[in-house]
Amino acid sequence: MATKSRSHRFTDVADEEEQQRQVALEEEQEAARKEDHKKNKAKFVPVATTKIPTGPIVIPSHYAVRKLKAGEYCELHYFTNVSLADARKNLLSSEPKGMILLPSEDGQQIWVNADETRDTKSAVTRDENLSWEQFNEAVPRMIIAMKQHEWPKDHVDMHVQFWSALQNHHWRHSFDTLKQRALLLYQSQQRRLWHLTAGGPFGWTIAELNHELILEAREEIFNQDRDTALAALKQAMSSSLSNNNRNQQNTNLRSFSSQKRPLSPKAESSDSKKKQQHSFREPTNQSSPMPCCAVCLSQNPHRTVECNALCTWDNLFDVYSKRISKALWTKDGCQLCTAWQRKEGCSSTQHNSKHLCSGCGATEHGAQCCAQAQKV
Repeated sequence: MATKSRSHRFTDVADEEEQQRQVALEEEQEAARKEDHKKNKAKFVPVATTKIPTGPIVIPSHYAVRKLKAGEYCELHYFTNVSLADARKNLLSSEPKGMILLPSEDGQQIWVNADETRDTKSAVTRDENLSWEQFNEAVPRMIIAMKQHEWPKDHVDMHVQFWSALQNHHWRHSFDTLKQRALLLYQSQQRRLWHLTAGGPFGWTIAELNHELILEAREEIFNQDRDTALAALKQAMSSSLSNNNRNQQNTNLRSFSSQKRPLSPKAESSDSKKKQQHSFREPTNQSSPMPCCAVCLSQNPHRTVECNALCTWDNLFDVYSKRISKALWTKDGCQLCTAWQRKEGCSSTQHNSKHLCSGCGATEHGAQCCAQAQKV
C-alpha cells in the first residue's frame, strides 16, 4: 500500500509539472504572437468590404504621418497636390531605406525608420509661402489626418475654427496681395508658436484671430518686399554704372587715339577768335527736373492728379497710395498730406492728413525725396 501511495504521488507531481510546462509554453507562444502583431501590423489588418475608390487617394509621406502621430507641428505643404503626388510616386517606386539613429526628446538615441525623416533633397514650401489655392487643398486633408491619428477633439476643433476664421477674414479676397499674404504669414507663425507652447504654463488658443498681430504680419511682409526690391534696384544701378564706366573708358581711349596734333599757341589763339565770332548763343538757364508723381513716383509727363497706376514707374513695387477726387489716400483708407510730398515738406499740425510718404509709407520724407522715385 505504501509503495502504491508513493507511485501515485510521483505521478501527480509529474502531471502538475507537465501542466505548468504547457501553460508556460502557451504564454510564450502568445507573447510571440503579440510581438509579431506589433511588428507586422499590416499583415494582421482585417480585410475591408469597401469597394476600390475611384477618387484620389490621400497618402502623405511617412515623415508627415510620423509628425501627426506624435501631435507635432507639420507643414501644410505635405498635404498639397504636389507633395501628395511626390509621396505617392516615392512610395510606389522606392524600396524601404532601413533604420537610422536619431536623438529623441529626452536626448537618447533611438532607431527610426529612414522613410519617416525629412528628405533634405526635396524642397518644402513654408506655410507663409503657399498660395491660397494650395492652402485650400491642404487644410481639409490635414483635419482628416488629425482625426485619423486620434488628435484630441478640442485640438481638432480649435484648428477648424482657426482656419475657418482666416478663410472668412475680409482680407482674404482683398485686391491688395500684401493683405492676403499677411494672413498666410500669421497662420504659419501662430500655429508654430502654439505647438511650441502647448501644454506649458503660457499656452493659449489660436481659435480667435488677433488683429494687431495680423497688422504686424502685413508690415513685416511690406518691409521684406521693400528691402528685396531696393537690393535688386541697387544691384541693377551698380551694374549699370559699371557698364557706363567701361563705355566711358572706351570712349576716352578712342578719343585720345584720334586726337590731332596740338596747335601752336599763336594758331590756337587765332582759332579761338574765329570760334567766338561764329559761335551760336548758349542757353543761359537750365530747365529744372520735373517733380515726380506722388502715386507712381515717375517724372514722365502725365496727369499726376488723376494718376491711377498700379505699380511704380519701374514696375518694381505696388503703389502705396491712390488718387480719389485728386486727394491722396492709402489703400487702407488713410488720407495723406499733399504738401508733405513736396521737397520742402509740410510743417502744419492743424490738419488730419498724415505726414507719410505716398510712395513707400515712410515718415521721414515725402514723395519727392523717396529713394524709389525716378531720378532724371
